[in-house]
Amino acid sequence: MLHEYIIDNMYPLILSIGFIHIYSLSVFLVLSWGIFSFLLWRGLRGNGVDEDKIFDLTFYSTLCSLVVARVAFVVTHWDIFQNAWLKIPAIWIAPGFSLYGALIGGLVSMVIVGRKQKVRIGQIFDTFALAFSVAYTVGLTGSFLDGSVIGKISRVPWAVRYIGEVGTRHPIQIYESFASLGLIVFVIWMVRKSVTEKWAYGVVGVWFFLIYSPIMFALESFKDSHVYWSLSANQWVLVALFAETVGAFYVHAGGREKVRPVIYKIKTYIARTIGGLYAKFPRRHS
Repeated sequence: MLHEYIIDNMYPLILSIGFIHIYSLSVFLVLSWGIFSFLLWRGLRGNGVDEDKIFDLTFYSTLCSLVVARVAFVVTHWDIFQNAWLKIPAIWIAPGFSLYGALIGGLVSMVIVGRKQKVRIGQIFDTFALAFSVAYTVGLTGSFLDGSVIGKISRVPWAVRYIGEVGTRHPIQIYESFASLGLIVFVIWMVRKSVTEKWAYGVVGVWFFLIYSPIMFALESFKDSHVYWSLSANQWVLVALFAETVGAFYVHAGGREKVRPVIYKIKTYIARTIGGLYAKFPRRHS
């Protein structure tokens, strides 16, 4: 019964009038972009950033995200484009964008534009954490209705059928939605805590990506996707994102102050232990 209910409520095409077709994924992507832009504007404006600078951040990050997302999709789906290069810019013929291509492109462009506009990078990352997590949750609804990302074949009781795919599969968008909702609650809690305890800018954003990367890395294993050297392309991106975030945490988010005392205690303990062992050896008398 669950499978039949899900099939009846998948609507990749919302409306079709003549040559005009409105797809659920497109509608929710536009909606998620609007929510992201609003939350980014609200967060940065609350921190005293000029609206002209916010507009530049939003405009250039959107443009860069679209380009990088398309390029990343083409690279990871080269079998579609290798004999038809004209399909690369023709998204209406061969649609497809990479989420993590958009994420990386947007972050890099925001850092570049932010430095040029003299906006604190920490403020951008803190605001980005909440804006992205909410927008991502909304976009997942469109992805589920469209069936653009499918889960691996499974026989779990909650498995669903994706239109045009064989067998019942993991409802990966539902998994990611629950994870994303948890991240939203976590970020809101972190933001409030950062205000009361007067954390440095950027700590919330760093913690968001420290939690986001491993969770999404694990959920990627439920997707039916291409594997490159034992991992999917998204998992490789998440590994790189996590490594970069660990570096940012150590250098800028207080990790150095927390790690150094621990390392000192470990080194002191080892030195005392080894010194104690050597002391037990009998000395040679002259």
